[in-house]
Amino acid sequence: MLSLKLLAFGKLRTPGLREAADHYSKMLGAWARLEELELKPEPVVDRSASGRSRVQAREAERLLEKFPPSAKLYLLDEAGKAEPTSRWAERVRDWERAGQPVCVAVGGSQGFSAELRTRASGLLALGPQTLSHELARVVLLEQLYRAWSVTRGHPYHVEG
Repeated sequence: MLSLKLLAFGKLRTPGLREAADHYSKMLGAWARLEELELKPEPVVDRSASGRSRVQAREAERLLEKFPPSAKLYLLDEAGKAEPTSRWAERVRDWERAGQPVCVAVGGSQGFSAELRTRASGLLALGPQTLSHELARVVLLEQLYRAWSVTRGHPYHVEG
């Protein structure tokens, strides 16, 4: 069973989203060992480019502390390519074949540093729209559950 770690900055505070995340996490648990870690976001006191870089660097340090060196790191990032569920399912199959732990990170409000993006195994996107970090986490968990359900022939996902 694949070890999957979801690293996210901030807590799920919006009513209903924690319950939705827990729902998909529980269902996903049948196919992957999921660990969800909420990291404290760095306070944003300076909205300049240099202030943003400082926040990104500090959050990258904190994220990497929780990242197992043997794992593959994927970032949920606006620079990622939005892909259909079939491609997510292919990725899940690749992850399982490789047998390495996988970490998927949802960044803070200032996004990820360029250094962390280059270090990552890949950039993921949920679509061209901008979602709140909280909602993106729920959608990510649902999409991961959907992708795994495709790989298992589970009827949750319906094509066409």
